Amino acid sequence: GANLGANRDAEDKAADYVAGLKRLAGLADYFAINISSPNTPGLRALQGREALDDLLGRIHEARPADGAPVFLKIAPDLIGEEIGMIVEASLAHGIDALIVSNTTLERPASLRSAFAGETGGLSGAPLKPIALRALQAAAEAAQGRLPLIAVGGIADGADAFARIRAGASAVQVYSALIYEGPGMVGRIKRDLAARLRAEGFAGVAEAAASASGR
Repeated sequence: GANLGANRDAEDKAADYVAGLKRLAGLADYFAINISSPNTPGLRALQGREALDDLLGRIHEARPADGAPVFLKIAPDLIGEEIGMIVEASLAHGIDALIVSNTTLERPASLRSAFAGETGGLSGAPLKPIALRALQAAAEAAQGRLPLIAVGGIADGADAFARIRAGASAVQVYSALIYEGPGMVGRIKRDLAARLRAEGFAGVAEAAASASGR
């Protein structure tokens, strides 16, 4: 997949996404429209409805001819009403799935590092409950109408299963992959398969659908 963002100094940030989408067409299996990087000043302002409608409308017009799906990646630092609005905007503009979520600006009291106060996005284990809360809000708003991809603090099969039971159709990992290496993917898959069987689910789709009673 290709993760698209905007340049820090871009006056028209939506134009940067469109340019990236057009230049990389045919080179990626999917595209993630990342409007949630805390390291790009002003980027998260694109999560407001007016700016989001403009961005997603232009993205829809520039979608690759090969039909590669386009996902929208959001921040975890949103309240339920904001996430609900983003779900509705995504549905209105044909977004294929919502990635929930990027890194957080929050600094939990549990952080022990001397660098805890640094600016930027926090990822890894401290992000887990924050990302899960955002996922639950997205699942409640989507009610099965929009696929959800969970990310943030996922490190093992139990974490992956919890996100699927909360409504995610797929999961992504990043921080844990750095610490454990690519072998963790196989471990998560085996553990997840065992948990699905133990709970009587035929697969991930069935387990995710059960989250909203579908």
